[in-house]
Amino acid sequence: MVKKTLNVLYQLWLLGAGSVLCAFAVRAFVMPHGFVSRGLTGFALVICYLWPDWSVGTVYFALNIPVFVLGGYFVGRRFVLYSLLGLLIYSLALALIDVDMAIADPMLCAVIAGALSGVGVALLLRSYGSSGGSEIISVVLNKLFGITLGTGAMIVNTVVLVLAAVLFPPEKVLYTLVFVFVSAQFVDKVFHGLARRRTALIMSEQWQALADVLTRKHNFGVTLLSGHGGFGGTERKLLYSVVLRQQVSALKRAVNEIDENAFIAIMDANDVTGVEIGNQPHW
Repeated sequence: MVKKTLNVLYQLWLLGAGSVLCAFAVRAFVMPHGFVSRGLTGFALVICYLWPDWSVGTVYFALNIPVFVLGGYFVGRRFVLYSLLGLLIYSLALALIDVDMAIADPMLCAVIAGALSGVGVALLLRSYGSSGGSEIISVVLNKLFGITLGTGAMIVNTVVLVLAAVLFPPEKVLYTLVFVFVSAQFVDKVFHGLARRRTALIMSEQWQALADVLTRKHNFGVTLLSGHGGFGGTERKLLYSVVLRQQVSALKRAVNEIDENAFIAIMDANDVTGVEIGNQPHW
């Protein structure tokens, strides 16, 4: 019970922090310079630039109503409920935050906004929900047509950028591209960097002792593979394990304590899916 309560609080913190960071980036750095954001936030900004009396938070919320109605048929109930909460937080933050950091350099603003927005999106991706918008649209496109989430987001962003290119000066669009690019880089670094795992491939004559120590003492999952040497055809036993980045040193020490001559290859695992080990789709 306590564990579930703490997890709910953690999810709420991720949703709140991510939504507020994204809203702050838009209000403090994007809007003062007339940039356009990605996703439905970009559509909301285009509308508010054309009709300045309209509230960007209200417009964003209104645009999400049909998205949530459609998404309710294709995504999980938990994802919809958490996303609805994220939508409320983000829309309120867009409506209430009224800050201009008074930075004259638009390029610097685009970079800062991209960094803040990227961190915010990464936090949202780590949660059970989202702040609505293109995330839900991407999931719906994935369910209906098998389009990947990244491609779905790219379709939405392309429509926004084309619309901005038609309606606004070219330099605004270029700064928007900088903002979107920096944001994407930070999403990748923060989201994948924090959760990135390593795969270890170990070859040793003492494979049985190694497997026993790694599984029983260090609680690492280990899979035994059979292989043959390419030169002599000698049969080899290989140990395959997926560990967290911070566990790599402990794994190497454990192997070297038993066999100093063991062959160890460590590789990046950018995406791992599986029970209690990978990045599970939360929708």
